[in-house]
Amino acid sequence: MKKNKVVIVTHSNDNPSIDVVSEYLKERGVQAVRLNSDLFPTQVTIENHQTNEGSNNRLITEEGIEVESGDVFALWYRRFQPAKGLPKDMEASFKGPSAEESKRTLLGYMDSLDCFKLDDYWSIRHASNKEFQLMLARKVGLDLPNTLTTNSPKAVREFYHANQGNIITKMQTSFSVWEDGQEQVVFTNKIEEPHLEQLESLNLCPMVFQAHIEKEVELRATIVGNNVFCAAINPNEISGMELDWRKRGQHTLDKWMPYELPQDISDKLVQLTVALGLNYGAADIIVTPKGEYKFLEINPCGEFYWMDAFQQLGICEAIAENLLAGGRRKV
Repeated sequence: MKKNKVVIVTHSNDNPSIDVVSEYLKERGVQAVRLNSDLFPTQVTIENHQTNEGSNNRLITEEGIEVESGDVFALWYRRFQPAKGLPKDMEASFKGPSAEESKRTLLGYMDSLDCFKLDDYWSIRHASNKEFQLMLARKVGLDLPNTLTTNSPKAVREFYHANQGNIITKMQTSFSVWEDGQEQVVFTNKIEEPHLEQLESLNLCPMVFQAHIEKEVELRATIVGNNVFCAAINPNEISGMELDWRKRGQHTLDKWMPYELPQDISDKLVQLTVALGLNYGAADIIVTPKGEYKFLEINPCGEFYWMDAFQQLGICEAIAENLLAGGRRKV
């Protein structure tokens, strides 16, 4: 029997990119099956059979769609929120173990599928390590800003002076904190001299410090296989986004414009994803007033859909083609 299904690992509140990619696959005779990870184990079922004769897995979605492992030729890993649907009043002593078992079962399901993965979970986890990706970015020839990751106040003070007092700080992971009942997302912030005497909390949580780069434009370059799709935004477009466009993210969606990257930068970004073991990545780049391209980071599962929705860059179609082709084609 011909394999004719693609499993999309996401969650029930994901954006319409799932539907657009699924429609492209349907036009090519392939059924996209949505695995809403937040609905496992409450509504989604997984049966993983391992015997001496072999293995067989069955996925049953909340809509009752059944998928045998032998029918799956590709998996698109996009979002992962196992056990989010567990009852809110479930005792913590049971909820924690249930969430961990659910995560491991889903990972076991994905790992046991003998198919192409865009991308493999463990490659994504490794590629998410900022120091690792910066090291590889340097090796492929991308230009980096001076960066320090540390829990040492002394190292930060030395870094501040070595970069003429012009540095910013950010976190390696995206998260928020709650203050007075309000969710406060942690964004990029400028370090001023008075802050140098307020670094004691680094012994509780290390941070990333980076030379502050003057911006002509900010770029988001989305790599899919051998293709690079790029959009740009003026950092002065909206007040409050000079250091981090995400601070005003919802207000910038229609402000991005298509941008043509120099071929050598595009080639290096593809080389970086190859080195990271990825077919997909979303890279953040700054273009300086001098025309320099400064690579900041690459997100293995970074968002892209707003660029497709407003600028029709063709990323959804490229993702569908990458899934159908089983990865990037040799060039």
